[in-house]
Amino acid sequence: MPAFTGFFAAVFILFLTTLPYVILACLAGLSRVDASQIEVARSLGFSYPKTFFKVVLPQIRTHLSGGLLLAGLYTMSDVGAVSLLNVDTLTVTIQNMYRASYDRTAAAVISLVLITLSAIFVVADERVRRRQQKGEVIKSTSIKSALIEKNSYKVSTVLLITTYALLAVLIPIYVLLSRFFTNTVEISWQLLLQASLSTVSVALLGAGIALVLSIPLGILLSERSTTFSRVSSRVILIGHALPGVVIGLALVSFGSKLGPLYQSTFLLAFAYALLFLAKSVASMRASLKQVPTGAKEVAATLGLNKWLVLKNVVTPIAAPGIALGAVLVFLTAMKELPATLMLRPTGFETLATQIWSYAAINRFNEAAPYALILIVIAAIPTFILSRPDRSDRGSINSGLGN
Repeated sequence: MPAFTGFFAAVFILFLTTLPYVILACLAGLSRVDASQIEVARSLGFSYPKTFFKVVLPQIRTHLSGGLLLAGLYTMSDVGAVSLLNVDTLTVTIQNMYRASYDRTAAAVISLVLITLSAIFVVADERVRRRQQKGEVIKSTSIKSALIEKNSYKVSTVLLITTYALLAVLIPIYVLLSRFFTNTVEISWQLLLQASLSTVSVALLGAGIALVLSIPLGILLSERSTTFSRVSSRVILIGHALPGVVIGLALVSFGSKLGPLYQSTFLLAFAYALLFLAKSVASMRASLKQVPTGAKEVAATLGLNKWLVLKNVVTPIAAPGIALGAVLVFLTAMKELPATLMLRPTGFETLATQIWSYAAINRFNEAAPYALILIVIAAIPTFILSRPDRSDRGSINSGLGN
């Protein structure tokens, strides 16, 4: 049997990894599809495929573009999967140059190529959004109804979901559990606990910094659209587009001149905040937009100043969505590898770096406990984000799609 390695293996793994970005973004778009237009198309004799391409797809195009943008940016920034599968990419090359030489000029030049590619992705997404806005028409109040009624389509959808769950969730967990129980090397529980605490603490700090930075940005972007706010939004998105290895390389050059801050936990957490600031800002913006303007105006007429309006009206409504954005940053920061490898303090190990260290030398059984703990820790915020009884969950999906 041929070894599972090489280009196509990397494509397959990254497809499984990034598919949720596209699915979540499309779900946000599908939840806003005007079903009355679908009924009109069906009454005119359109088939299901034609109805999808003519009616549904144009309404979710921007959400689909946003999901594909995130998937493309993640693929460009990935180091762990492509490196383990022996595929040379720009990020792997930068990482190798950084570790092999003190002269980081060549790595910086290649980083410029990554930045250019990221900007191309962002510009392409922006053009799709502009075309959608130009073709936008006033829609009636959306009518909720089933988008899939044919039994054969329902069965096919269930089979696809089951297959994806099997390949992306069940089989990896089974493999990890089997390696964990067949591991003959004694597990260092102290090292495992230390890596777990380090992962949680630095990710929490990074989420906190991102939350603080996103407050003024979210307020700015949630107000009336101006040239400054649009430019700021694009700058934030391009910052999110930069791979972790590029941010890490920049902060290494900058942080080396800051004395005690260099290779500190705070600098690493600050890198997480910069990398995932767009997630927090998107959540902040969507949550603040959900606050009814009338509620703020009524509070102001009752004599409340801006601070009291913010405290008693805006915060209770927007806080759940804002908190979920912070949880999303925390969840993403826990598994960040390239920036962590570059900026971590000496002797500082996270679950991601431990998994990488063991997997890089083919000691997969010893990496299994760290991977399982990472899954367990990540499952808690993931459950919070995906609870079906939370009405504020839509702000996260909207932020992802928009």
